[in-house]
Amino acid sequence: MRLQKYLSQSGIASRRRAEELIASGVVTVNGLVVKVPGTVVKERDRVEVEGTRALRVDSIYRVLLKPRECLSTLGVMGDRQTLRRYVGNPEPGLAVVAPLDYPAEGVVLLTTDGELAAAVSKRGQKVPMTYHLKLQGQVGEADIDRLTRGWHWENVDVRPLSVSALATTGKNTWIEMVVAESRPRALKAAGDIIRHSVLKISRVRLGSISFEGLKMGEWRDLSKGELADLRQKAGLGKADNSDGITPAVTRPIAPRPSGGRSAGGRSPEARPDRARPTGGRPSGPRPPGARPSGPRPTGDRPSGPGPTGGRPSGPGPTSGRPSGPRPPGHTAKPGRSRIGWATGGRRK
Repeated sequence: MRLQKYLSQSGIASRRRAEELIASGVVTVNGLVVKVPGTVVKERDRVEVEGTRALRVDSIYRVLLKPRECLSTLGVMGDRQTLRRYVGNPEPGLAVVAPLDYPAEGVVLLTTDGELAAAVSKRGQKVPMTYHLKLQGQVGEADIDRLTRGWHWENVDVRPLSVSALATTGKNTWIEMVVAESRPRALKAAGDIIRHSVLKISRVRLGSISFEGLKMGEWRDLSKGELADLRQKAGLGKADNSDGITPAVTRPIAPRPSGGRSAGGRSPEARPDRARPTGGRPSGPRPPGARPSGPRPTGDRPSGPGPTGGRPSGPGPTSGRPSGPRPPGHTAKPGRSRIGWATGGRRK
């Protein structure tokens, strides 16, 4: 392994900064000063930076489902919510890759692999990212065709890989857009092109990495297949465990902090197991004489129809949803997905 990569995976510095440290002469390998960045080191070698030993750790690769109104940073930003709330104290060198804007939601990548982070985030990268956009008003086929041709934003030509309509809520329209673009602000400008304001942005997939199995604020480790596919799309080749890549191990998901209680006021662990009282209705046959058998007496209750002031006769009240065929243009109810157009129908 090259020396600068070793230092990067040790959390000492980024790979570029590590090259500067090596050139300045503050890095030693087995007690000897090394100034050549491409020097190959092995696991058993003793690498020190300014007298402090650098110990390489396995790279971390995680996917997190970012909520809306949350900053895509692991730092502390006063009383504004950041991803640190869901990750806790981040490991050294852990960075947010392809961050989302404050009002956007969706999939973000957390990793200590600086090479992968740079490859995914740089302009002109080839990792496809799938977004669901909620646009104001009715978006027609002409608008879809216009977005497919691309647009110019901040001296960059944005050309979607695909654009398609998903659903309409009557007042707004959800579309799906696949782009090799990690900056959602470029998608915000798409609404100005067709004169339909972008109301919501949700990233539902980053490469082949989706949010399936995650709730808002939760994270999980990437599988070997997801990592290999992401590295290949980023132009880095396949993953290699000899380079310090964490194997696919399912870790406990960091739950969204809440401080609330479960239904009932106490957690299930706090409820002692108590036997159901047996002093209710006794089991077994009824004692004779408890209730007279035979037909009921007819003298105590008047015959004929009862009073009409009680429950009205006829069919009961119907629910709020009208019966009969659905009106034209009605779209089906969303599925169980938690972000994107699938929840747009339930949000106001």
